[in-house]
Amino acid sequence: MRLTHHQHDGDEHADLSAALAPKQREVLAYLAVHEGGARRESLTTAIWPGAPKDRPYNSFHATLSQLRRALRTATHDAHSDITIHADGHYALDRSLITVDLWQLRDALRTSRHSSDDESRRAAVESVVELYSGDLAADLSAEWLEGPRESLRRDVLDAVSTLVRILRGEPEQALALLERVRTLDPYNEAVYRDIARFQSHLGRHDAVVRTFTLLTTKLAEIDEQPSQETSALYDLLQRPQSASQKRSGRRR
Repeated sequence: MRLTHHQHDGDEHADLSAALAPKQREVLAYLAVHEGGARRESLTTAIWPGAPKDRPYNSFHATLSQLRRALRTATHDAHSDITIHADGHYALDRSLITVDLWQLRDALRTSRHSSDDESRRAAVESVVELYSGDLAADLSAEWLEGPRESLRRDVLDAVSTLVRILRGEPEQALALLERVRTLDPYNEAVYRDIARFQSHLGRHDAVVRTFTLLTTKLAEIDEQPSQETSALYDLLQRPQSASQKRSGRRR
């Protein structure tokens, strides 16, 4: 979760993330995930599930106060608050900030509802550009697990759509998949698609390296390639083996 301050008088900007305590970042992340804002009750239940019942909002209000103070200090009094609230409903102030998560969601919606491949392709390229990794990966809050996994699935689904569009452009499809692999290094489906395109391009040595890399990555989490992945690897190696045998007979 990053908070960047862009100066009004130029292109200078400063990363304010280090100035914020973990709970302050978590409150901002929660309001970013809930684009339309959230009730104080829902927010505090998610972030402070063990709050005392007689004083459920103390920690929330203290954190907001500390956040405002941290913003004033970090921006040299240029800003003191980036939230708005009314009757217990809190949201990020759209007049002051932009949120790349919201931009990403807009691009995902466009990719789903575009009526032609060209606009869908442009939208998915924006998705890949905006998605830099797991949502708020520096926060380990339980409430984040659902939104984080949902966003990751939506991004991968969008990429799969673009890969189908790029069937006739294997080099571009392969470049896209390689980028996705760095963002989701344990996803076997991505490695299988990479191997298919490498085989289509005649890069059989690259296929071997892809499956070796997958095996190494899965070992990091005590897993092994699935039967489906192993079967694909064997299938993609057969044309190469047959070609080598024919070449050997000619010699």
